[in-house]
Amino acid sequence: MSASPRELAAYRPRWYRNPRTLDLAAVAVTLVAAATEFSVPLANGTSLFGYVPLTLSLLGVLVSRRYPWTGIVIVTLTPLLAAAVGWDPLITWTMAVFTAFSVTLRALPGVWVGLLVGPTLYFAAVMYNGIGFGSPTAFTAFAFGFMAAAAGSAVRSHDRYRNELELRTFDALAARDTEANGRVTEERLRIARDLHDVIGHEVAVLGIHLGVAEVNLPSDAAAARESLHSARTSVQSVLLETQRILHVLRSDSTEGRDSGVGLRPAPDFSGIPDLIESCRNAGVDVRADLTQAPAALDPEVSTAAFRIVQEALTNSQRHGSGPVTLRTTLAGAVLTITVSNPKTLRTAKIASSARARTGADLAPHRGYGLVGMRERAASAGGKLVVEDRDDLFQITATLRVDGGRVQ
Repeated sequence: MSASPRELAAYRPRWYRNPRTLDLAAVAVTLVAAATEFSVPLANGTSLFGYVPLTLSLLGVLVSRRYPWTGIVIVTLTPLLAAAVGWDPLITWTMAVFTAFSVTLRALPGVWVGLLVGPTLYFAAVMYNGIGFGSPTAFTAFAFGFMAAAAGSAVRSHDRYRNELELRTFDALAARDTEANGRVTEERLRIARDLHDVIGHEVAVLGIHLGVAEVNLPSDAAAARESLHSARTSVQSVLLETQRILHVLRSDSTEGRDSGVGLRPAPDFSGIPDLIESCRNAGVDVRADLTQAPAALDPEVSTAAFRIVQEALTNSQRHGSGPVTLRTTLAGAVLTITVSNPKTLRTAKIASSARARTGADLAPHRGYGLVGMRERAASAGGKLVVEDRDDLFQITATLRVDGGRVQ
């Protein structure tokens, strides 16, 4: 199962999953610095003319959210204006540094923003402090402006790289799933061909032999004739089921869609009486007590009920003996299917011996029939319980008629 881009993004460091957080943090620092600077003239009683560059700087920050180049130019020029009017450009310098980081993180190229901000802050430091052009303070102002622009650009580039890497990883996983699905389809086609060539042929030959045997029976062999007729009917049913399975296996290919193979409707709850009758014709003593099919029975649950009964009748003769009791009950939205039959003394002794040797009851886990019934019940939201005692073998399936999950 392939991962989504959101799941892949979870592998990033927590603080870096959304660079917008860094952008908003830079804006927050800028606003805090401006708020602090606004309180200085009021506290010291100095000239209010210094509010002009500070106000322009705030205006530039707001403009940069929509027009990055215009905003960064305004914010960058305010330290020069502050130095020209004799106002300490430290706060406007700080705002210019963080705004440079913000605009390069969002859109602008770091080199050009750095070449704009760095020299401007350098000359603002020289003008205000009256220092030479080789002063370390001026170079520090230049370096911070350039590094802020470079840092924003680097974070944006790295984020784009990570996004591209995640997208390519997602595409690779999707391609892997597609390849795996293709291989599954090829394997299904191979199984379909083998099933058609081997099982279909052998079952068809078996039906022919049964027909020949039925034709050549003496006239007084009525019981044998009826048995052979039932066997031929079962063989025809196997052929139809095989045909249906072949169509399902080949449904993803053009060969399957164009083959013109007709599908019978999926067996459902209403077909259980016919199933019981076919078992009786084969000599199985089935004693059935069936409830009427619910009006709103979910199709998947209906098919699951039929298949469970079909396999249960087979397993009842395999794991037990004597008459088979089939009972279906409906209590509210819960459909319960119970199939049981007693064991002979010999079968009970074999089961007891097996428990004595292994220390466990292995009967519920024998063969694929019981496993298939459990899977069939689980696929319809139900559950299946197998009870294998010394004197009784019983299967109880519980399903919800609306397809919900049985608690």
